[in-house]
Amino acid sequence: MLTSIAGGLLAAALAGAAPQTDTTFAVEPGARLEVRNTGGDIVVRTWNRNQVRIEAEHNSRTEVRVQNAGSVVRVDARSRMGPANIVDYRITVPASMRLDLTGMHTDVSVEGTQADVAVQTVQGDVSVRGGRGAVTVRTVQGETSVQGAQGTIRAASTSGDVRIVESSGDVQAETVSGEIYLERISSPRVEAVTVSGDVYYDGDIQPRGSYSFVTHSGDVFASVPERADVTVSVATMSGDLDASFPIPGRDREGGRRYTFVLGSGSARLELETFSGDARLRRPGEVSAALASARARAEERETARRSRTRAPRPQPAPRPAAPDFR
Repeated sequence: MLTSIAGGLLAAALAGAAPQTDTTFAVEPGARLEVRNTGGDIVVRTWNRNQVRIEAEHNSRTEVRVQNAGSVVRVDARSRMGPANIVDYRITVPASMRLDLTGMHTDVSVEGTQADVAVQTVQGDVSVRGGRGAVTVRTVQGETSVQGAQGTIRAASTSGDVRIVESSGDVQAETVSGEIYLERISSPRVEAVTVSGDVYYDGDIQPRGSYSFVTHSGDVFASVPERADVTVSVATMSGDLDASFPIPGRDREGGRRYTFVLGSGSARLELETFSGDARLRRPGEVSAALASARARAEERETARRSRTRAPRPQPAPRPAAPDFR
């Protein structure tokens, strides 16, 4: 059943308020939510009901369309005159509902979900707290953040930082221009790649696990317990290997490649940077480096927002025309 919902539009227009859509309906257990948005926020929260509530703010020409097909709930918007440019959604769903959210100029925030999550946006930040099974978040221009997820976790950005916190399962993080922060991770397989930025890994090294951290222009920080069973391989072109604990068999400084074994060496840890240092740290020391890096990132973001909000310079007034009378 396809329904066009414009609840309260006339009343809102008469009252001078922004038009609103607000509808609640029952859904089947295990259903999936699909939202497509051109511009505006998508905020998803959870509750313990087998119902979906959709609240949306938009202009008076826009209609929010909801299709409840049983196993899938589809949400998008159209305008009676031209495209539906900006719709801000706040959606409440069962915690077990799978999510598939897509936007163009869209910030996405998800919190409390216990199911699969897929988020993709072109310009905007993505934040997911929770998620079980497959958790995939991507943005072209913006930052991605995943916290408290379990399962297969993929986070990527083209221009922005990637942050994964307090999560477990297979982890993959990727960005072209940005830092990668992996904090309090419990995983047998972790891969992080950035072209321009630092990589931080604060997590465990599990027996027979596989860990790979690569950057072209930046440093790599990795926490390595001294009693870990891991074979460590380090490659750097113009940087150095720096460790806060003795490295077995290290007999020279500098160089491009180092390989050494801790314990039985059953896990594999690879660190590679073309223009930067590889820094092996005890777990607590990486946490301190992460805190300093986040503080610097917040300062940069504050400065960027300040520049964005700065008033544009006004042109100088034109001189008065000469009077030839």
